[in-house]
This record gives sequence, structure tokens and C-alpha cells, in this order.
Amino acid sequence: MHGLNKNLKLHFIGVGGIGMSGIAEVLLNLGYKVSGSDLNKSSVIENLIKKGLEFHQGHRAENLKNVNIMIYSSAIKSENPEFQEAERLNIPIIKRAEMLAELMRLKFGIAIAGSHGKTTTTSMLATILSGLKLSPTFIVGGVVKNLGSNAGLGEGDILVAEADESDGSFHFLNPIVTVLTNIDNDHIDYYGSEEKLTESFVSFVNKVPFYGEIILNFDDAKIREQSDKFNRKHTTFGFDNNSYDYNITNYKSENGKAYFSLKKKEESYDFEIQMSGKHNVSNCVGAIIVAHKLKHSFESIQKALNCFEGVGRRLEKLYESENLLIIDDYAHHPTELEKTINSVINTYKDYKINFVFEPHRYSRTKNFWNDFVSVLTTQINTYILPIYPAGEDLIPYIDSELLVKQLVKSETPAKFINSINDLKIEKNSSEKTLFVFMGAGPISKNIREYIREL
Repeated sequence: MHGLNKNLKLHFIGVGGIGMSGIAEVLLNLGYKVSGSDLNKSSVIENLIKKGLEFHQGHRAENLKNVNIMIYSSAIKSENPEFQEAERLNIPIIKRAEMLAELMRLKFGIAIAGSHGKTTTTSMLATILSGLKLSPTFIVGGVVKNLGSNAGLGEGDILVAEADESDGSFHFLNPIVTVLTNIDNDHIDYYGSEEKLTESFVSFVNKVPFYGEIILNFDDAKIREQSDKFNRKHTTFGFDNNSYDYNITNYKSENGKAYFSLKKKEESYDFEIQMSGKHNVSNCVGAIIVAHKLKHSFESIQKALNCFEGVGRRLEKLYESENLLIIDDYAHHPTELEKTINSVINTYKDYKINFVFEPHRYSRTKNFWNDFVSVLTTQINTYILPIYPAGEDLIPYIDSELLVKQLVKSETPAKFINSINDLKIEKNSSEKTLFVFMGAGPISKNIREYIREL
């Protein structure tokens, strides 16, 4: 990066976080001295250590020895000993998004924004641009299987990254192109109201320069409602609507794949992707349009998409035998749960399905209580784990056992379990059985450990 001396040492608090690790990896690949701390060592951190990361297990003041700049995410509280030490030593303290903005400033920045679908859309776009030999730099909130990482330093002019709205820090970014996937009611604990959240999204996408462009999923009602507030050149897309700039038709999903046609005026092409569900087709089309706007043909884009193998924790198959399939998914908001559940039900019709959900944060569980009850009300076996607090204090009367009671009242075969070990997963089941694990907390790590023992 021009202007940032490579002799400076940058330190990441919580370097193992998926967003933090991506930026750390790019900086290491650029030749910067990078250190980082986290409570536990993970495969992500092991990868960074191989690239030159100085890793400290645990958060301690002494970890900041010879550090010149400290980077943190919204998950880090000011009580953190490293945060306090940086303040004492007058070390510059910057948010993760501010560092990402500095990386983006030196490239043709493409930001993927929205309440849901950011990781999938960013992963697909990184795959397409890589397949088109554009050698992009990418920073993704999940491991892109075919690219082997959640981040990569490319030789080309493009940087594609997610724009995280959770704490408003995405306003540090200054992309030239922005894709807006949807606007949903989340992170109200930060914004205070749905209206302010929506205003923040609109303000962010309007930050693109006069020569930039906004790509909008017009199937999303809240995006359509704001259409008169978008004051930059924008392109719309969606299903079965000829008034959109790009029209998606002939959709079908089977065997974990999705098929659709995409039409732009008189130009039309048939696409196939390695993910099921209309929501994933929408994510994919957002990525396709960016590449198409960069003057690449639908045919060449499909060839690049053939390399896409999916994203870690997005309907990711962890284990598969003749009669047992185990899937891991990041869904933790009611909208995400609904899409995951519907996709699974429609795709795996010949399986006996079991859903296992770990609620994430007391505040989210409280704010969307009725929505969680609604989307989890099925005729399918459902297991609910204790709420993962993510650093929040307990909220009285908000717990998983009460959630299970309400699901049972709605005639859902639901059960509370203390841990994944309480499940009885039979490796050699007599019938085709599927377990789908959903949540943003440690459920993913725990099911992977369970499978290793299995």
C-alpha cells in the first residue's frame, strides 16, 4: 500500500475471525509485518502462521510489543487488555473496515452489501473474475472451496470484498461498484430502528462515484421501496419480470444444483450452478452482472462458474455415506433459516431430515422470537441447542428450552439438547438420513469434531 511503511508492524486482535483473517492474509502477501492474537489456534490461523503471522494465543498487553498499528473488529470490547494497552501507548487503533478501505482505495473496488447473501455473492464473483484471468484480490467472509481460502492477493486491478453493515463501519469503504442483495431487519441493537438501518444501506450504495454503478436485486421489497433514493446509475435484476434490466427465467433446482436463464434485452443464456435455491441464484446473478458489465460474455462467465464448488458453511456437506448426509450452514437469522430449510426440504426429498439449530445472541433471539417460532415450525425433527451469547449478557425468559416448548405447541417434533453429543447419529442408518446444523456460533466447530470421532 502506498503511504504505509512496510517496516511498520500491524497487530490484529481476534486475528482468527473470518473477516480479520482475510485482511491479515492480504497484508502478509503484500509483505507487511503482521502479528495477531486469538483465544484459540485454528486452521485459519495455522494458514496465516505459514505465511508469516506472529501469533499470540490469548489476549495480553505484552502482545503489543513493537506494534505500530492495531486493528480490531466490533467483536472486541474496550475492556480487552490489548485494546487498553494500545490506548496507553498511543498506538493508532483502527477498525477492520478502515483497513479494508485502505486496501480498496488502491484498487478498482467492488463491494457486496446486503443483509444476506454477501459471502456467497462475493465468492461467486471472485471465482468468476479468477476464471476470466483478471486475477482479483478478494476478501470473503467464508472459505471459497475452489480458491482454497477466504482471501487472496491478485495481480489485477480489482478488489472484491463484503461490506459488513453490522456496526456501520462499511461507510469507510469507497467502492466503484456495489451490489446490494437485500435489506432485512437485523442489527437493530446497533441502528436502533429498521428505518435507520435502511437509510444506512441507501447512504452506503450512493457512495459510489458518478462513474460507478449500483447493482440492485429488485425482487427485494425494501430495495424497491427505496428506488427513488438511489442517486447513482443503477441496474436492476430479478425473477420473471421483463421490466428489470436483467430478467431471470426458467428456474429449477434438483440434486443440489440450480438451473436458470438470464436475459438482457435480446441476449439470453442458460446457466447452471453448484448450489440450490432461488436465493443462491439471485446471489449468483448479482455476480454475473458485475462481470457482464466488465464486458465479458455470458458464455465465458458460465465457463468460469463451472469452477465454483461452494462456500464453507453455506449448505456445506461435511459427511456423506450411503445412508447418512451431514450438512453445515451459517444460517442464524430467521430469513436465512427459512431459505436454508426450504432449500433442504425441496432438494433432499428422499431423506429423513433433522434440523439442529444453535440460536445466536440473546438480543437476536428476543427481537425475532415470533419469526424463529414461525420458520422453525415444520413437521420435521428439530433439535435446539442453548443460545450462544457471543459476549452478550443473559436476557431473562429468553432461552432455548422455552423456544422448544413453543415449537412443540405448534406440533413441531422439537427437542432441547445441551450439546451435539446428545444426538444419536447412526453412521449405518437403515434409511437415508440427513442432519442439517445451523448457526453462527461454535456449532460448526463442534460438529466437525463430532464427525472426526464418527
